[in-house]
Amino acid sequence: MVQHDWSQQIQDAVFKKWQDTGGKGIKVAVLDTGLDLEHPALRHLNLAGHKLNAATPGFDPKLPLLHGNGDVKDAHRKRGHGTQCTSVISSKPAGQDALSGMAPLAELFIVKVNTVKDFLKGLEAAANLGVDIVVASIAYLPGDAALEGLAQGEIDRVFGRLKESGAVLIAALPNMDTGSSWLGIAANSFPSLRPEVVNVGVVSQAILDERKAEIDAEPGIDFVVSDANGQFCKINGEYVEERISSSYAAYLVAGIAALYLASLKKRLKLDYKPMEKADFVKGIGQKFTKLANAPQLNDTTPFFLKKSNANA
Repeated sequence: MVQHDWSQQIQDAVFKKWQDTGGKGIKVAVLDTGLDLEHPALRHLNLAGHKLNAATPGFDPKLPLLHGNGDVKDAHRKRGHGTQCTSVISSKPAGQDALSGMAPLAELFIVKVNTVKDFLKGLEAAANLGVDIVVASIAYLPGDAALEGLAQGEIDRVFGRLKESGAVLIAALPNMDTGSSWLGIAANSFPSLRPEVVNVGVVSQAILDERKAEIDAEPGIDFVVSDANGQFCKINGEYVEERISSSYAAYLVAGIAALYLASLKKRLKLDYKPMEKADFVKGIGQKFTKLANAPQLNDTTPFFLKKSNANA
């Protein structure tokens, strides 16, 4: 019996024709801390050619399929960050406390990363695999790339390769509290500081009440999601209920994006083409609530919110 169905949780933010696709035909690369492929709800993701460890010495992003059987075990120090986040998109009912993801038919590539260098390698590998969406809720300080000896030209080259491939990167903004300003938030986090990235944050009712004007004014924010309670896969085969963080929020938006693109591909067939960021954001946010008209948030159903002055 399904205890928590993410498809039901997002019904107000999607059209039925999107949900009916299950994300079929869409490729998603997950750049994160890895995945517990032994979890009963995630075993279906243990596929040859779909497990890349970009932190492995000798990893060549130009030849990603050669590394598609790498060790991607989720070794996050606390609970298994990548495992929990990925379960939003692709978990399948299994076990007593079954969980169901929103786009279980999407094809997922698990890309384990650690440093900024790993991240860029994973991003380039995802582009070379021809994915539609890259989702990353692992972030770095803006100066970390320089500390690792990475030149700006190399960063630009990789993001250029991603754009050339037609893939879109969806990233998590830092988690904020009521006393923190949202102005300039994207500039303080990599990869969110890149203008081509679709940035997602999370808000409580208190933050929305106090910081709505700042969120609306900040160009580096594309969507915010309310911090409702949700259930997620935990390492060692467990499940856990937690409040939605910005990490989870990015995956929620990525799952909705997979459903949206799957619907487009199904309808347009050979006429389908990747779109620019502005059109992509407008497309997936068609049923998102504007910040100006945001309802009272609650603890059980996430609200997906967009700029009050954007994509009217």
